[in-house]
Amino acid sequence: MKSDISQTPVKAYIFLLLGVFCIGWSAIFVKMADAPALTSGFYRYFFCFLGLFPIWLYKKIKIPDTKTLSLITLGALFFVLDMSLWNLSILKTTASVSTLLANNASVFVGLGSLFIFKQRLSKIYWIGLFVATFGVFLVAGRDFIENPNVGVGHLMAIGAAVFYAGYMLLTQQVRGSIDTVNFMGWSLLTCMILAWFICWQQDLPMLHFSHKTWLSFALSGLFCHLIGWLSINYALGFLPASIVSPTLLIQPVLTSIISFFLLHEMLRTEQIIGGIVVLFGVYLVNRGK
Repeated sequence: MKSDISQTPVKAYIFLLLGVFCIGWSAIFVKMADAPALTSGFYRYFFCFLGLFPIWLYKKIKIPDTKTLSLITLGALFFVLDMSLWNLSILKTTASVSTLLANNASVFVGLGSLFIFKQRLSKIYWIGLFVATFGVFLVAGRDFIENPNVGVGHLMAIGAAVFYAGYMLLTQQVRGSIDTVNFMGWSLLTCMILAWFICWQQDLPMLHFSHKTWLSFALSGLFCHLIGWLSINYALGFLPASIVSPTLLIQPVLTSIISFFLLHEMLRTEQIIGGIVVLFGVYLVNRGK
């Protein structure tokens, strides 16, 4: 991976922004699917894999070495846990709040860098961590007190952010040794198997959905995941997680705008203020890494 960001191809930034735009629709399609959250997660991987497989064959399927495959598998597990918790939280709270809280991954990326990779963190990082935590309290505190069910949804979104961070750190470690398509192919295959097993264990419905639900599944897999994560994973081959993660903060802003017009979701005043505080805190976190 290139360490000099000034030498990074402009194409990497373009693909990163394209990926953010695509994943910004993720929560919208989960809401529109009218299906169990974990089932939505499985079909997201399934339709994405259907779209990726011809590309994977064209690019030639390559079996990575044992270490790389192990890291991809572990990353896939983190991604499934991230998406499962996030999808569940979306159905318990609003798409915009869930997406905002789940995008605190930057905070946990920094903590992971500290404890796993022994990277020193500056005072600005810790200030940013405090600011982001205070913003989360503003966004979610009232719901924890007044509506425990919605509060659980908030906790799920924060838990998703933890696993999201783990996925990004692992992806950064392996992307220098495997191309984007092969990385995503092996990762998706693992995600699909794990998600199917979870749905099977929970005895969730997998068939007999409406046309609208199948369309939501397909768009989530092909548009959000295939195009979105191909673009982001490509960018991670040239950009460090510390650059990618703050850029992904565009996602909750985009989701909030879309959910306002399509889902008629409103944010309370303290949630808007808290959201701004969270975004500022995460910005400081990434300045301090």
